[in-house]
Amino acid sequence: MKETAPNLTTLIGASLGARLISLAGGLERLSRLPSSTVQLLGAEKAMFLHLRSHKRPPKHGIIFQHPSIHRAPHWQRGKIARSLASKISIAAKVDNWNGEFVGDRLLEEFERRVEEVREKYPEPARRPEGRRRK
Repeated sequence: MKETAPNLTTLIGASLGARLISLAGGLERLSRLPSSTVQLLGAEKAMFLHLRSHKRPPKHGIIFQHPSIHRAPHWQRGKIARSLASKISIAAKVDNWNGEFVGDRLLEEFERRVEEVREKYPEPARRPEGRRRK
């Protein structure tokens, strides 16, 4: 993984990076996917259940295994997953087209965003009266 996708490995680790590449069907295909699709890789069953039965949409797929998402409170996970998916998408593009090493910078930007989310959303959002979860 360090030879094939060094930026992706630095950002999310070798194991999770390999699983993402496998789910996407290769590094080239992963690099062409939009970050919203990268965010939901591995949650296809939940996504189609949402579309078919109007259940709640999934916030993340296999990237849930990343410690920053896994350890976060439930109300912060979607925001963190969206940020991680965008950084994964950039890293995959750079790795696929043999760009320079930017993994450290991407990791630093991601960690900065995680801290922003934790500071900005310390408590779950309150629902307006009369609104219920389905």
